[in-house]
Amino acid sequence: MSVEVSDTGGTATPAAGTGNGRGLIGLRERLAVYGGTLHAGKRPTGGYRVSAVIPVEET
Repeated sequence: MSVEVSDTGGTATPAAGTGNGRGLIGLRERLAVYGGTLHAGKRPTGGYRVSAVIPVEET
């Protein structure tokens, strides 16, 4: 299964925070436990994209 979340960047406001990046590290570590992957970064056209691949066993 794959999941992708992206945005266009919008307009920064005083309330917008930059974060500390630890959330992505935690997601990457959790996915790795199950053999999944996480890719995150700025989009070429602006904004940000996070995509994850989560292996799912078929029953």
